[in-house]
Amino acid sequence: MSTKELIDNIKKGDAQKSNNTFNSIMHDKIMSALDNQKQEVASKLYGASDDAPTVEEPTVETEVETTGEQEADANV
Repeated sequence: MSTKELIDNIKKGDAQKSNNTFNSIMHDKIMSALDNQKQEVASKLYGASDDAPTVEEPTVETEVETTGEQEADANV
């Protein structure tokens, strides 16, 4: 249903068709707005739209043993 059909039905004086057309137009607009709102709420609740959660890998700290040779090279 379109707005043009609604206007044509109003011009013809057909109240029943005008009412049905108006209800159909409003139903489509409400459902579209509701779907958009659902997507917005879901994206706020669940974050980004990718399915896999991002996991940071832990960093591993290793100790480096210093030997006399490394210290001697640093002095050169």
